[in-house]
Amino acid sequence: MAVEQYRQYIRHLLSERAQRASRQTIAPEYEVQTVFDTEQ
Repeated sequence: MAVEQYRQYIRHLLSERAQRASRQTIAPEYEVQTVFDTEQ
C-alpha cells in the first residue's frame, strides 16, 4: 500500500516537473518566432 502511494507521488512530481519544463521551453521559442516573423 505504501509503495503504491510512493509511486503515485513520484509520478505526480515527475509530471508536474515535465509540465513546468515544457512551459518554460515554449516561451523563449515563441519569442524567437515572433521576432523572426517581424524581421521578414
